[in-house]
Amino acid sequence: MVNPFEKRATEYLRDDEAFLAVVTPEPLATFFQKHAEQGKLYDRLTTIVGTPGSGKTTLARLFQYSTLRTLLRNGGQDLYDDLIDTLGTCGAIHEGIPAVIGGRVPLEAEYREFWEFPYPEELKSALMIALLQARTVLAWLRNVQTSGVRLDNVEITARPDTEAALTAIGGTSGQGLLARAREIELAIYNISAALVPPDLNDIDHDGAAAAYRPFDVIEAFKVKDGNRVLALKPLAIFDDAHSLHPAQFSSFHRWLSRREMRVSRWVLTRLDALSPSDVLLEESEDPQSDDPGLKKSRETTTIWMQSGGDRANQRRAFRKMAKGMANRYLAQMEIFRRKGLRDLGNLLAVQVDPIALSKQDKLIDQVDALQRRYNITFERRAMLEEEIANALRDSGEDCQEMRLAMLAILIHRYVNRVPQHGLFEDEGQDVEPSRPLVADDKVFEGAKIHLMHRQDRPYFYGIDLLCDAGSENAEQFLQLASRLVAQSETQVIRSKSPSLAAAKQHSLLRERAAEMIREWDFPHHQQVRKLCHGIAIACIKKSLEGNASLGGGANAFGIPQDEFFEIPRTHPELARILKFGIAYNAFVLVPNHGTKKKLWVLIELGGAPLLHHRLTFKRGGFLERRTSDLVRILGEAQK
Repeated sequence: MVNPFEKRATEYLRDDEAFLAVVTPEPLATFFQKHAEQGKLYDRLTTIVGTPGSGKTTLARLFQYSTLRTLLRNGGQDLYDDLIDTLGTCGAIHEGIPAVIGGRVPLEAEYREFWEFPYPEELKSALMIALLQARTVLAWLRNVQTSGVRLDNVEITARPDTEAALTAIGGTSGQGLLARAREIELAIYNISAALVPPDLNDIDHDGAAAAYRPFDVIEAFKVKDGNRVLALKPLAIFDDAHSLHPAQFSSFHRWLSRREMRVSRWVLTRLDALSPSDVLLEESEDPQSDDPGLKKSRETTTIWMQSGGDRANQRRAFRKMAKGMANRYLAQMEIFRRKGLRDLGNLLAVQVDPIALSKQDKLIDQVDALQRRYNITFERRAMLEEEIANALRDSGEDCQEMRLAMLAILIHRYVNRVPQHGLFEDEGQDVEPSRPLVADDKVFEGAKIHLMHRQDRPYFYGIDLLCDAGSENAEQFLQLASRLVAQSETQVIRSKSPSLAAAKQHSLLRERAAEMIREWDFPHHQQVRKLCHGIAIACIKKSLEGNASLGGGANAFGIPQDEFFEIPRTHPELARILKFGIAYNAFVLVPNHGTKKKLWVLIELGGAPLLHHRLTFKRGGFLERRTSDLVRILGEAQK
């Protein structure tokens, strides 16, 4: 079978049961649960923003009636229990029955073409809005039919005092709603599909230009499913809104923001559709960005499917989700299922083979030279070696090259903590450092980075690191994992062990990351690549300092927050470059990072650049920089 890691679930899993078999509840709990508990998920416009492959469409599919019905029909199986519980917490399931009816309308079709019509802007907006409403109604009804319910068992509950509008949408019955929605869709489609747009006077005022506002009328759906009559909250899900023209998107957004609608509205979009200010200043409240009469913080909900807030918990949640997803995908591959291999983590070795003897000898000579250069006594060296041995005893990484690399770091730290005159004038005398030397996790991580760069020792291996390399983006994780799974599959076919050595994982992940960076073709990708390279070179230099002052090293630039928030105004081109870098996983933005009694915004490299440039995935290590440093890397004239 085709490697399922190489495709996105929503592209090839048409059957609801096959789809549910690979879905995990962690993203729902991470991004949706809090808003549902606060009552902000269904009563107002909700905009869900994420990078390509972050799982927006997958999550939207969970809220369709047919998906919920299939899930509940399989309730009681361990595979689905957590997902049912989480959907219950998110308000999609209530007391074991569906509570919402989701209708997904992709906006990748002909909607943008409306903005090319030679019509007044009001008419173009009206045609687009009517078509979207008609297709949403069709999506709701199609979803119910797919689950096996006949249309004569479907009707709507209308809002009070909407008799005229109710008649215009086809009445309360499912059959009437379907017939009227089809009429409207056909009339507007004939306009959009025409080679030459019809004259304004020729537009059918009983069809395309008719008053058709089901979102103003529908309050709930009543569906007779078996012996039960379910009251379902209608949920309109507009996917890929970034495909719309910017002015069209603004008009579309204003329409959906109206408070009197009873229909729940979700807009799924990439960061592409947002302005640089919206992306770079996502944590701030910009009153100028609100439409007249609309207060975003009160009347809309924005869910950022990005790393932010409690990043440690988000990373743990993504690891859990990615492992669950990987194991479910692995179970679909016959070659692994026959051998009982259902856990990707078990295929990724975490033991590293010793480096070559010649490299070990070279490392010994380098540490001995350090000892002689700084007049380190043998007694002091023995104390440091004992400290290292105690630290590595239960780590699983106790080997000669690790001891030597950590010793080199502690020697550099010792030199920095003793008076220089005492170190060199009192030759042969041991001097106590100003602070005790401890072989802690930072020394250990620094040693691993030094060994990777200087001795080619593998660093990128194991399931946890693979998950972290995904930058909390499901598609990126699958792209990286697919290379490892394909290699394991090849080894099984050749009657070899399916387990991948650490060195093999390291090389395969770096190769795939380099390919992913070369494949970038989004707007400003060349400048984004240049900025990534400039940040990485500076971080490598810092990471390879002898004393490993940042432990595993740096992987980000930190800009003072007040200065960073001025970038959209003072450096608009840089703001656009940063926006697209964030939108396509080259960077991760971390606002409100407190260090040295100052707030910083970290521009952290994404998973692919970190793999390519051999930098740590440990968070928090950054270089203090200014906006002018970013401009200099890009070669722009400072403004």
